[in-house]
Amino acid sequence: MRVKTEDRRLAILAAATEVFRARGYKAASMAEIAERTGGSKATLYSYFSSKDELFREVMKTQAEDRMMGAFGSLAPGADLAGTLQRFGEHYLDTILSRDLLIMRSIVMGEGPRSSMGRMFFDNGPAEGWGQLARFLEGQMQAAAGQPLAWRAALQLISLLEADYVEFFMTGLVDKPGPERIAESVAAALAVYLHGYGVDAAGMTSSSREPLS
Repeated sequence: MRVKTEDRRLAILAAATEVFRARGYKAASMAEIAERTGGSKATLYSYFSSKDELFREVMKTQAEDRMMGAFGSLAPGADLAGTLQRFGEHYLDTILSRDLLIMRSIVMGEGPRSSMGRMFFDNGPAEGWGQLARFLEGQMQAAAGQPLAWRAALQLISLLEADYVEFFMTGLVDKPGPERIAESVAAALAVYLHGYGVDAAGMTSSSREPLS
């Protein structure tokens, strides 16, 4: 029996990522993925029991390698606006990459007909958005009627994506440069922080005290 190795597993994931991007989920075949790795289908199935499992692992790897860097930058500090600006720029630069947009479009197309949408959510957004929610909960003072931290996180993500995602998902525009992304993030944060009564210095408009 051939011994499983991490190098072989990573090679399979790399080949599968290429095939899923090129073919989409439904048209992608385990046979083509095996051929690209220079092995057999039997070897492929010894690492991943199904195409669903393989696609799930591809999505998880994409999230860990690409998205966690953005969410990992959310360290508590006095400069709330600056922290969110850096996070927003990193987040948009990542999600607007062509390869991630392709993977996201695959999930959106297949999700309603299968469990893929749930797989994608559990292995990507759920973890990252949870980190963002915990960060916001620790930074923003609780106030009467203030949305829960999870909702606050979703609202921020929606504002950051508003300028671009629908256009990119339909292939209408190219990825913007760093200056355009920075400008878009700043505009989104101006609306977001104002809505929560926070100014650029990280103070509430009512108390003018630093956020706890």
